[in-house]
Formats: sequence, structure tokens, C-alpha cells
Amino acid sequence: MRFVTSPDEKQLQETPDAAAGTMVRACDRCGTVCSTDQEWCLNCGVRMTEPSQRLPGLRAAGLVVALAVLLAGGAAAASYAALRGDTRSAANVPSETTPAPVAQAPAATPPATPPATDPAPTASIPDTAPAPDTSDLDTSGADDLADDTAPDLDAGDTGAATPSPAPSGGGATDAGADAAAASAAAAAAKKAADDKKAAEKKAAEDKKKAEETAPVSGPVVFAAGQGSIYDPNNVVADQGDEAKAIDGSTGSSWKVELEPGEVGGFGYVLDFDPATKLKNVNVVSGTKGATVKVLGTKRSTLPFDAASDGWEPLAGETKLKEGDNVIALKDSGASKYKHVLVLVTDTPGSPAALTIREIKATR
Repeated sequence: MRFVTSPDEKQLQETPDAAAGTMVRACDRCGTVCSTDQEWCLNCGVRMTEPSQRLPGLRAAGLVVALAVLLAGGAAAASYAALRGDTRSAANVPSETTPAPVAQAPAATPPATPPATDPAPTASIPDTAPAPDTSDLDTSGADDLADDTAPDLDAGDTGAATPSPAPSGGGATDAGADAAAASAAAAAAKKAADDKKAAEKKAAEDKKKAEETAPVSGPVVFAAGQGSIYDPNNVVADQGDEAKAIDGSTGSSWKVELEPGEVGGFGYVLDFDPATKLKNVNVVSGTKGATVKVLGTKRSTLPFDAASDGWEPLAGETKLKEGDNVIALKDSGASKYKHVLVLVTDTPGSPAALTIREIKATR
């Protein structure tokens, strides 16, 4: 027989079995009544403890252990709840270690009165709150808390801080940039116009200087292309190289043959840029008996034909002889002309033909 703490258990274990005439006892797991000589419980199959090995007060001790476990679990749950609440509160409270700098007003200026607004309530955090022992707690809740408080990052984020959006003043900035660009464009256009005017002014000054520095007297040296045939009525049937009339050599000649029945109405025109004053023209002829006269125009373009009003007579008709034929011009070069025309009015021969070795001019 063993000592038990419960009277019922004691009575149950000490009750004699009427059939077997032996003492009985209860199973430690399921409470089934068994005989004292049974080694295994026939209901749950647990091995029966020998009566001599059973310790008194085992059920009371088990009850005390169960209560202790419940109390420890409750304390752990309360500690976890307190930790979670303190963490959430601390997330909404400004840090005390890095206070924002407060601008100090000058001593002579009274501080501005702040607007009458209710201050936002702040949660008080104990300065010396003991750190709870979380070694036996489930940390899955803390992980959830970290997931709640951590910023959301996209899959492509690397953890770098997201740049703050530009201030809402982009419209004004763009308008200022457009105004600056327009001002720069206007300045560039004005500079280009000024440069063009300056170039034109310089060209005019250079031209005037060239006219002023040109020899006031002496022979004119013609450049290539400065003379050409003048045939408004198409009376010339064939001609040689017209450039040979002003190439500076009497060894070469410009030869002209007229259409049948034509005797005149063509000539050789000298171009001057700028306009030039001429004293005389010398026609070195290889044909005897041709008749010429000299006309001049101040226009940039040649008049339509020799009878047009654009031409001014500079010398009357002169009958050529072989060799030099110096023809003095009207006013002895008092006026400037852009073009001077040696007009042939009569050509001897049948068909009519003319040879001019050289045309010279003197200022």
C-alpha cells in the first residue's frame, strides 16, 4: 500500500477486489482500476508503477508545475505585448538625441507670437524602462513589426534613399529658362545685324578709298572680262576672241564679220566698277575707213540698244585710220561712267568686216 494525497484515491487503491480477493489501484494515466499485481494498464497500455516506488503528493506537485508554466506563459505574453506597444509608440515620437535646430531671434527683436493651435500629444517614454527578457519569446511578432515599419522597396531597389521630388516651382523655372533663351536669341540676331551693317559700311569705305586712291590720270589697265561685244540687233555673223581687244597687246586682234547687208550697229563696251572718269579712248584699228562714236551710261545695267535714252554721247563720229585713233571725251572726264561703248556705225567691205588690234583708255 502507498500513501496518497487524495482520500478518494486512497479509498480506491485500498478497496479489496471481491472477485480476486486482492487489493486494487488506479492507473496513473487514465485512472482505470487495476489490481496491484498488474504490470500494464489494460485500458491505455502504460506500465504500472510499483507501489513501493510511487512518491507521495505526485499529483499536487504536477498541479504546481502546471500553474507555474501557465504563469510563466502569461508573463511572457504580457512582456511581448508591452514591448510591441513601446516599439510602435517610439516610431511616432521624435528622437531626443538629434533635436532639430531652433532658429534664435535677435535680442532686440521680440519673438513672434505663435498661432493658437493645440500641441499634438506625444507619448511619454520612460527614460529608465527595464529591457524585457525576450530570450524565451517567439520573435515572429517582432519580424512582423519590422515588416510593418520598414519602407516598401520595389524589386529593382537597392536600398538607396529615394530622391525627393523636385519642388513645385518647375513652371516658373521653365518660364525663366524660355525667357533667357529668347533674350539670348534676340541678342544674337541684333549682333548679326550689327555685324552685317559694319561689313557693308566697311565695304563702302574701302570702295570709296579705292576710288580716291585710283590714279587721277594715266592709262587704264583692263582686267580679264572687263570688256565684251555689244550686239543688241544681232548684226554680227562671226567674231574672234573678244578678250584680245583689251589684252594690252597690239600683236593680237579682235576680228568681226557682219551679216550680209549689215554695215553697223554693234560695238565694244568697257565695264567699270566703280564708275570711272575717262579723258579719252584710243582705238588701234587694223581696218581703214570704219566709223565709230563713243557713248557712256551711269546705270549698272546696259541700255536695251544704242538708241535708248540710257546712253549719253561722249564723242561724235570718228572715221578710223589704221593704227592709233585717240578720241577725246566730252568734259575731259568730268563725269563718272559705269559703262563706255565704242559703237561702230559704218564698216567697209562686202561683206563688211572690221579688225581692232586694241582699245585703250586714259583717265
